[in-house]
Amino acid sequence: MAELPAKEGTALSPVRQIGFHLAVEGGGVVVVANVRQLMDHHVFDGGFGIGHQVEGEAETVFAGAAAEKNNVTYSAEVRTMGNVTDYDRPFKVEIDKEMSTGIQGVHFDTNLDTLKIKAGKSNAYVRITFYRTPDLLDSTLTVVLHLIENEHFNARIDEYKKTNQWNSSSENLDGTRYTFKFNEQYSEPTYWSWFGEGFLGPWTPQKYIVVNSVMGWTVNDWSQAGQAGAKVSYGRLGFAAKAVRNYLQEQADNDTPVKDKDGSYMQLADGYMVDYSRYE
Repeated sequence: MAELPAKEGTALSPVRQIGFHLAVEGGGVVVVANVRQLMDHHVFDGGFGIGHQVEGEAETVFAGAAAEKNNVTYSAEVRTMGNVTDYDRPFKVEIDKEMSTGIQGVHFDTNLDTLKIKAGKSNAYVRITFYRTPDLLDSTLTVVLHLIENEHFNARIDEYKKTNQWNSSSENLDGTRYTFKFNEQYSEPTYWSWFGEGFLGPWTPQKYIVVNSVMGWTVNDWSQAGQAGAKVSYGRLGFAAKAVRNYLQEQADNDTPVKDKDGSYMQLADGYMVDYSRYE
């Protein structure tokens, strides 16, 4: 959704225009991103990040976040054009269900029933919380916010160019919608394929998360594997396999066996096998 900078004191029609700005909140850390900026990867609050953001769209990735990080909250800042008022002005935002693949109450939550621009203000915030669900390992989900006109505001910036140069041939974007994309997708580290499989068995995203959780390793640790001082090294893989085996065995003994991507019980390489015989 296009950002509309506040222009207090500007005479417009009785119905003011309204638009979006984006803020990202995580554990007290706020990263503000103008929707006309192109952002590189930003990491905040122990691993959450905006993978890539362009006008009208933002992506958040849970990959690499600490195991206890189960959600992240975004705040879309709504800004108005026109004079401020001495009374509260409700505004309307809906989830575009046709364009969204995320399910409210499962993948995200938000309260859109009490939105208002407060008296004396030209902005407000729409908060939306995204949850770290298992299906994010295999797919990227979307949530699309849609500004709707009401008796206080119009939302007529339904198209704008993907550039500040209006004579540019750049594509036009829908200024009344903002798309959030979110996922938790990983790729097999080279060091795992070279050395890890002999200890930890074949790589899967689910096993990768378990290993990192047990060992306190991160995606970045794997990217630096084998280097001087790295947490992940050949000499530590045997210790890691034993630690993960002990964790998996404990879960199995407590009737909560951990399953892998294909639904089978999670297993490691020969020499570090978990005993699932009680389930046969």
